[in-house]
Amino acid sequence: MLFSNLYHYLKEEKSFAVTLNCSTDLHEIRDVELLDGTQMSYATDIVYFGYSNALSSDTQPAQCILADDKMALFPYSCTDRATVPAQELFAVFNAAKQYIQHQEHLSLYEELVRRGHLTHSLDEVVNFASIKMGNSLIFCDKKFRILSYSTSIPVIDPWWKENVERGYCTYEFIKTVMSLESIQSAATTIEPIEVSCPESPYRKCSSKVFLNGVQVGFVLMIEGNTSFTSGHLAAMSDISKAISYVIGRYHPELLQYSSADQQLLEALLIGTPAELLSDSISHLHTSDAMYALCIQPESDLKEIELKEQICPAILHIFPEAYMTIHDNAIALLVPDQSSVVYENTQKRMLKTMAELHLDAGISLVFSKMDEFYTAYQQARNVLEWNRRIPDFLKKQIIWDRRYPSEHRTHRYSEIEFYELMDLVPEPDALASFIHPALYRLKEYDQKTGNELFHTLEVYLQSFHNNKETANILCIHRNSLAYRMEKIAEVGKADFNDPNTEFLLRLSYKIIEYLKINNKWHM
Repeated sequence: MLFSNLYHYLKEEKSFAVTLNCSTDLHEIRDVELLDGTQMSYATDIVYFGYSNALSSDTQPAQCILADDKMALFPYSCTDRATVPAQELFAVFNAAKQYIQHQEHLSLYEELVRRGHLTHSLDEVVNFASIKMGNSLIFCDKKFRILSYSTSIPVIDPWWKENVERGYCTYEFIKTVMSLESIQSAATTIEPIEVSCPESPYRKCSSKVFLNGVQVGFVLMIEGNTSFTSGHLAAMSDISKAISYVIGRYHPELLQYSSADQQLLEALLIGTPAELLSDSISHLHTSDAMYALCIQPESDLKEIELKEQICPAILHIFPEAYMTIHDNAIALLVPDQSSVVYENTQKRMLKTMAELHLDAGISLVFSKMDEFYTAYQQARNVLEWNRRIPDFLKKQIIWDRRYPSEHRTHRYSEIEFYELMDLVPEPDALASFIHPALYRLKEYDQKTGNELFHTLEVYLQSFHNNKETANILCIHRNSLAYRMEKIAEVGKADFNDPNTEFLLRLSYKIIEYLKINNKWHM
């Protein structure tokens, strides 16, 4: 039993006027004891009851329930503490003692189910079980999506820690696990098995989880500071049954079955080779010009909220698209290029993105389904870069003007160069590759207050179109002509030479990258 369990029992079921001061649930409760002023040390698994003046200023209990004396300073070193009116102190003590004695006769399954009834939370049940076992726990569905994991005792195994952070297991990881002899020979029951993996130093045991006679996942315990015993293996069956009960009663949405198309996309998104899915892929409508999209809400939404609130609006824009929820985002396969580049579609998309506070990343065009995984990573990376670029820099960087960044849609072509620069082993050396003409223009602008540096940038991005350049800069074309003459004079470069133009364009992109990484100081 944990301190929060005892508090809720006294507060909710017995209606005592208990006030919770702090609760960490770090320690399992074994017993209760009265403070008599003679204790020199305290056990962490005992809740102490009494008055604060019976406590030593040097040593204080980890768990206590004290009389609410307004004049007393309560010890803040306690990890779990509550207060009660002085007149209720002994009644609360007796109720707590009876409750703990009664709990001693409950099985682990009964304790976990009671925790589930109290909190309606799968995470709470997994955390409670983790503390009881003294080891970390992970619950996955049959597709190896991680639906819950312990935070009170964090996962430290490097392989599973990576999976937890990602929210799912990759195809290669699943393939390795399923090839283990202990997994292949496991019975189709909740009987726990020990799983040994040569790549990890941590022992593990696993138990399948069933709902209505069908396996829906498995629970995994990873050995940490507490060594496995026969009791741990026996307890895994109770944990499995409790998880099944809580999901069936309170969270059936976690196991809602997706369509065949959604399952296909999910398999591709975890890295399953397309050739292994050829039969399923053959039923899709595809073309030689497809896009992958990643759509994310501005604020975190649960998967059920994404499905109910966001997905219908996206399907209205792309009715022919294939869609699934993956890693807290909506993943789309748009099978026809025209539906993304079509002007009316763009208008509907931009309007929906703004209204629902969504951001969309769009991949490069691709033609084969074995490219979908890479294309989706491109779409997701666009959004990662969008968050990485400070807002004030977004206004300075000249994006593709057909798809302005403030409209909340972003294309991989906008940031592909940045990803390339991220591979440079010595990014500080990039500044030496900036064309010297740009340094001269920047220095001239700083001395005179002119904008030759920015003017040349817009001119190059506008493909030497004087009218468009003047409109963007909001200046007269005669003023632009004067600026271009000055740029040639100050820059001392042949701006009509194709190689020079390429190097100038490259230099502006390097400067953008250095700005993003706070390494451009001119």
